[in-house]
Amino acid sequence: MSAYPPGLNPGQPPQPWNPGMGPPPPSDPSQLPPASDQPPQNVPKIPDYPEIPGYVSVTFGKDTPVKPPPQPPPQGNPPPMTFTDLANLDEESCRQAMYQFVSEHCCYGSKPAKEMKITDFKGITALHYILETFAEGRTTMNAHTPYLGGPVDGPENGPPPLPWTIPCDPDQKFRTHSKKIEVPHTSVVCGCTGCDQRGWNWCWRCGGRGRAKCTTCGGDGRVQQYDSQQQRQVAVMCHRCHGDGLALCMTCGGDGRVTCSTCQGYRFVRCYILLTVAYTNHKEDFILETSDMPDELVRNVSGTIIFEDVQPMVWPITSYPVPEINANSQRLVSSHRGQWPSEKILSQRQTLRGVPVTEVAYTWEGQSMRYWVYGKERRVYCPDYPHQCCWGCSIL
Repeated sequence: MSAYPPGLNPGQPPQPWNPGMGPPPPSDPSQLPPASDQPPQNVPKIPDYPEIPGYVSVTFGKDTPVKPPPQPPPQGNPPPMTFTDLANLDEESCRQAMYQFVSEHCCYGSKPAKEMKITDFKGITALHYILETFAEGRTTMNAHTPYLGGPVDGPENGPPPLPWTIPCDPDQKFRTHSKKIEVPHTSVVCGCTGCDQRGWNWCWRCGGRGRAKCTTCGGDGRVQQYDSQQQRQVAVMCHRCHGDGLALCMTCGGDGRVTCSTCQGYRFVRCYILLTVAYTNHKEDFILETSDMPDELVRNVSGTIIFEDVQPMVWPITSYPVPEINANSQRLVSSHRGQWPSEKILSQRQTLRGVPVTEVAYTWEGQSMRYWVYGKERRVYCPDYPHQCCWGCSIL
């Protein structure tokens, strides 16, 4: 199979068509396309690209997923799992966290924070289990680009490699990104079907006539103008089209033709198979937080890494003293094993974080209330703080 059409010399770059290059072919004006105010939404014609061995089902404009080879389950025994302990806050740390919380809200009065009496506080460790599966998926599709001349890597250079045999490495693990690779030995030069190998198409705005409806008068040939003597609006001849209703087409510059957007005027396109390698970090988590504070607050604050494990495929946690963590680790690990059949698992990471949460009970002016200090940042969750609007604010 030759990568070049008959008569094309790859050593001689093709001459691109540009507006003004020679008169257009003789055409009966009645055979010209109609003018339009909007560019056409035509479906592009498919180039005459031959079938490539190993890529027969690949088409233009649509990615075709390629199923990876089967993966073996994890081998050997699970690694030893050791877990880190956590420390809780004291009363003074809880009070300082409230001071900071109030200072960050300009409309919160500081009096309750200064006068409150802490009656009780208890430390709670919120557990945040995270499972990340870094997987690779591959899709192929036919693509084309204007052919500017020169040699191409076509089927005559050998059979193209299959999608999963083409080497590609991620830029960074556990980060979603993608790469695009041209499959070797799949380039074929084809005549452009977007312009029937002319390099140009009739201008959609003027229909090839070189003149389009005047945008100043809307094609009427006359515009409204204020007459100071008559003190009213009168119709006068349009200064742009001189009353004709048609003006020089600004899309084609009066040529009647525009450069083909498919081949950029070169009349030929180079077709090839494009491989897209998509690296996706699939992430799921489970939060165990036993107080009345909303669980989702734990997700966005820092904590202490109790356990972390990175393996090609991880084993679930089974020996942590909290049964809910063991059960949900097994649930998520089992779910991730077969959840993405069209992707290849490259690596898995499981993390168990302990986020400190301290529930504080306090009284102020006879009212009993609570707030929570959570995360290493010591953020405060206090939905019923007494003074949430200072004297200088007005509520509309």
